[in-house]
Amino acid sequence: MTAHGEDRIPTPALLLGAGGLIPFVAGAALQLLTHDPHVLPLLASYGAVILSFVGALHWGYAVRDTPAGVSSWLRYGWSVTPALVGWVCLAAPAALAAGLLAGALVLCLVVDEMLVRRLGLPAWMMPLRRALTGVSALCLTVAALA
Repeated sequence: MTAHGEDRIPTPALLLGAGGLIPFVAGAALQLLTHDPHVLPLLASYGAVILSFVGALHWGYAVRDTPAGVSSWLRYGWSVTPALVGWVCLAAPAALAAGLLAGALVLCLVVDEMLVRRLGLPAWMMPLRRALTGVSALCLTVAALA
């Protein structure tokens, strides 16, 4: 046990997180195999949804432990930024959107790595985030370049 919970990833988080990768992997594979013009926009849309989810995690952290004041503006502000970035990306051509979304997911991971101690996350959270972000960003990039 760590100070913030178990080291082992809880089964629901692991299975649902892995399940959330199915559209990324399937979308990238379909894009590579078929070059169907409908696949990449759908994949980019899913990427924007997931980017919004990553930001929403920070809303939850802010609700949990941020008192009112300047720091609350920063915490809540960061929490909505990924959703806004995802929305703007969807106005771009699909290949560009997918590439930008891959970069945004990685940027969110970098920010989380810098904030992990302050957020008081359980030990299993960042290894899971690294794996999920790695696969999703790779799939978006591969699909964008296909």
